[in-house]
Amino acid sequence: MRTLSKFCAGLASAALACGCGGPFLVFPGGALSGEVVTEPVSDWSFVTDRFVDVETRPADPYSVELNYIVRDGQLYLDPAEGRTWLEHIRADPRVRVRFAGRVYPLTAVLVAEPGEREGFDADRFVYRLDPR
Repeated sequence: MRTLSKFCAGLASAALACGCGGPFLVFPGGALSGEVVTEPVSDWSFVTDRFVDVETRPADPYSVELNYIVRDGQLYLDPAEGRTWLEHIRADPRVRVRFAGRVYPLTAVLVAEPGEREGFDADRFVYRLDPR
């Protein structure tokens, strides 16, 4: 029992420490911490992280860890309906993403062009993340 208590306390401490600078595993976080990059990125092919941290709702930051897609150098998200962060993007498209400790301010743009939507699930919304 004592080992389980120590494990739970350690997990809670880690969650609190990580949650202050963004999401932790499946738990949403607040504002993303890291070096803010203001230079626009024209080609996202350099990212190799498995997931991206995405911050929405600038007035009251809410961040999550997500899968992403890079195609032709462009960065995309394809959220499923009913996600809290999708509602935030619909209300305010300003987002920030974090790769390797670097935070990039971006704008989520709903993709409507048929050629650009090819290869994505037809039942989902697709957002391209463009420089602000």
